[in-house]
Amino acid sequence: VASADDGHCESLKLKPPLTYTQDKAPRDLSGVLPVVVEKVNRVLEGVVDVEVEWEGGDLHGKVGEHTVQCKVTRLASAIQEEHLHQEDVSTDDEGRQVVVQCFLVPFTILDTDECTLPSGHSMSHKCHAPAICVNTIGSYECLCPRLGTPKRKAPEGAADDKFWADIASEDRSPWELSLNSTDLSSCPSSASTHGCCPAFGHSSHGSLCRAQFHCPVDTCSTNHDCAPNAKCILADSPRQRPNFLCKCPNGLMGNGHACRPGIDAKPEPKVMFDGVTPTEETLKHNYYCGCTTPVIDACAGFPPCEGHNEICAVTSRNEPKCVCKPGYVRDKKYGCVDETPPVMRLRHDADGNHVLRLKQGDMYKEYAVDIMDENAEEYLRSLRISYSKPLPPGCLTKIGEFHVNYTVATPWTSPPYVRVTRKVTIDDIDECNIDQSKYESSCPEIIPQCDIKAGATCVNTIGSYKCRCPKYTAGDGFKPIHATAMENLPEGYKGGTGCVDTSLPVIDVLGPNPKVFKVCKCGGLKGIMGGPDASTSGDQLCREQRKRYESSIREMILSTAGAELCATHSNPNPSPGDCVKATDHTYKGNVDLSSRVVVGEPVQKSTNHWVVSYNVMDDAGNAAKTVYRDVRVEEVDLFEDENKLRAQMQAEKEAEIKKAVKAALEKERAPVQVDSVTRGDRVKNRKTGDCPACQPCKCPTDGSFNTAQCDEYCGKKFAQMEKTCEATEAPVYLGPIGFLETILPPQMIFVLVWCITIVIIVFGIRLLMTTIFNPGAAFSSYNLTPAEEHEFQNAVNYYRSPDGHFHQNGGVPQSALPAARHPSPFGAPAMNGGGMFSPPSNRGFGQESRPDSSPFWSPRGTPSGSASRGRSGVYDETNIYADSPYPSRR
Repeated sequence: VASADDGHCESLKLKPPLTYTQDKAPRDLSGVLPVVVEKVNRVLEGVVDVEVEWEGGDLHGKVGEHTVQCKVTRLASAIQEEHLHQEDVSTDDEGRQVVVQCFLVPFTILDTDECTLPSGHSMSHKCHAPAICVNTIGSYECLCPRLGTPKRKAPEGAADDKFWADIASEDRSPWELSLNSTDLSSCPSSASTHGCCPAFGHSSHGSLCRAQFHCPVDTCSTNHDCAPNAKCILADSPRQRPNFLCKCPNGLMGNGHACRPGIDAKPEPKVMFDGVTPTEETLKHNYYCGCTTPVIDACAGFPPCEGHNEICAVTSRNEPKCVCKPGYVRDKKYGCVDETPPVMRLRHDADGNHVLRLKQGDMYKEYAVDIMDENAEEYLRSLRISYSKPLPPGCLTKIGEFHVNYTVATPWTSPPYVRVTRKVTIDDIDECNIDQSKYESSCPEIIPQCDIKAGATCVNTIGSYKCRCPKYTAGDGFKPIHATAMENLPEGYKGGTGCVDTSLPVIDVLGPNPKVFKVCKCGGLKGIMGGPDASTSGDQLCREQRKRYESSIREMILSTAGAELCATHSNPNPSPGDCVKATDHTYKGNVDLSSRVVVGEPVQKSTNHWVVSYNVMDDAGNAAKTVYRDVRVEEVDLFEDENKLRAQMQAEKEAEIKKAVKAALEKERAPVQVDSVTRGDRVKNRKTGDCPACQPCKCPTDGSFNTAQCDEYCGKKFAQMEKTCEATEAPVYLGPIGFLETILPPQMIFVLVWCITIVIIVFGIRLLMTTIFNPGAAFSSYNLTPAEEHEFQNAVNYYRSPDGHFHQNGGVPQSALPAARHPSPFGAPAMNGGGMFSPPSNRGFGQESRPDSSPFWSPRGTPSGSASRGRSGVYDETNIYADSPYPSRR
């Protein structure tokens, strides 16, 4: 590998090689740079900096072999050790170990025939008729045609030196040469532009020179308007217009034609510094009219200044001198240079904010810059492109940003460079929702690698993604990823374990647990009156019988596939699936594994007590927790067992009868409820709340409950559930209405309700009218002081039956007393202060208002205070005859 320090550059081999036709070849650095940089980035690895150097004249579409020298800064780690010299390794500004290498990038430019290109083509020739375009190697020339002889045709292919030697040896008249004034033509008085204009016709000077090359056009006229001091000479060529000349005498200059007042300018002919050649201004005015002595212009016709951007200026001595053009300064090394530095404009920057926004999965393309610099063609230029981060060889996978600096060296300015920076941002992309077919070939790294078949879901994160396993599974959720660097792995990746089912199946034992087998107690033969002592033979018989229990249980399990363990009197023929239920909870739902349950061998725990195990395993190899069913053998007395069996069967029969009666009642009530609905739901149930359906009672399966305990447990549980279900009472008025509907037609109920409503309204109106117009009739109030009430009571006469003890007012009979002038103020019998409107202290019906020795008694009381209502000879009414000295108060 060639180092940039030793001055040796290695040719960079490109496949395919760079070959252009002349019309498609790059013209300047802006065209060469992207091609070279792209080729370098594709061929070399670890490129962090590319600097391209070129001579402005080496390019511009010149035909031939060309090379572009570039210095490439690469990471030392990207270069093979056998090609790496430690002395060439250095550290850049970013702290990276880099090596600067020199490479020559060759390319070839093939010739294009400009004479055959259409006029609108950028490389089309600039020759003006009647000049002939002649193709050359890498360029073209303009040739004036011969006059009066057969016209020369351009040679086929490119003209060689012999062709131009023949042209130079020809004897041509002025009409066969270009115009003899620089104002009218470049290369004045020349048969062609060959040897006069720059050989490369596509440079700015070469193109301008050929565009200004003009061959004379034959014009002739029989009339002339020569000035008096001019001599008219006929033209030698009949193609000249006019076909005569007005020739001025020696020492004078003009077109020889008479001046036309008001049309022709004042004749002020000038000649160049040679004193002969007319100036551009003179040619512009066609030598001016008439014949006049010319004035010498020192810079006119002065040879072009050799330096770039130089022009001719006249000194105080009227002598020509080359100076810099306005706006340029002279530099000792570079000559006349533009004081204004080059202007760089980023390509592909429509918003003008110098920001290029990309997304993950995009590929970075180097768009480079456009450089506007008039000095770009004259001087050696250095354009450097620097990246703040090394570019990946493929697509962009990480979010973030980096900068690209474009720097052009301008050593004559301060600072000695011009720089523009492009900011490249890589935004996040939702990997979980991308069109994967779009990135399969261009950027497969961003396609999510979640284990979808195992239920994993993709979750987008900032700059990456992660895979989430569903419920009942565990793992990182990823498929194995083959990545070269750990930082390129997505978030949460732990080797690509996928999603593994970790949920253990659950086994529920159904049916009776414990399962009880009843057998008769073993013993000897006994008669009614007794028998021989059979204790010894009975024990031996029991041992023989108990030895067969386990084998019998095992045989029943094998013959029925375990179904015998859940058989009951109500379900005497169960299937194996009725005895156990195994469920596996997966993310796809619950999976029934009951058919996979393995019933184990009975294992004896104690005398007449065995346990049978149940095991199952799901597809992922997860084994459920082993559950057991207790199996007990109960040795019962035959007589006792017969009574228990009868009781059990009687209970089951009663339960069946109750169930049948309940079903019949529900069936009988169904038409009544339907009829109630068709009548408009007039009769509502008193209970509007419905109890929820009762859940089936399941006893614990740990073997701690026997059949009796299980029944007691379920009974208590159902009683608690009934207490919690309380129906809501319907409104009170629905009861009477429902009762009336059972004894009256609906029309009569409607009439009855209306009648009751009318009666209530009439009584209400009557009460309201009485209250408004005669309030005293509705309410009366007598408020007396205690003294007034006592005096009022003394004025009252009480009459008793003939056997009464005392009479007030001298015992005058009632018939002898005048009629009472004041009725009872309460419209009721006086009760000695016991009226409802009396003060509370006087409401004792004479008990508290009179002393114990008072001879006056309550008209309805006995000496003992007990009621004497219903006695014979007791008057029910008491009249007041004495006048009350106190008027009533209302």
